[in-house]
Amino acid sequence: MCSQISIRVQGQEQRVLRLLVAGQKYNEIAQALIVSHNTIKTQVSNIYHKLGVNRRAEAIALARLLLLL
Repeated sequence: MCSQISIRVQGQEQRVLRLLVAGQKYNEIAQALIVSHNTIKTQVSNIYHKLGVNRRAEAIALARLLLLL
């Protein structure tokens, strides 16, 4: 089933996802990527939407399952 799923998490969203997996908080991610806290919130929301999840743990598990990292 996973081979049929095509999810595009690229560029900045992939960098954000990697930092989420590393356990960083939104403020830490914003500082690391030199963007605002609100930008990170928006990007995380977009990632969750693309993955069809509502929580960080779900996003991390699915990203690992789909080898997005």
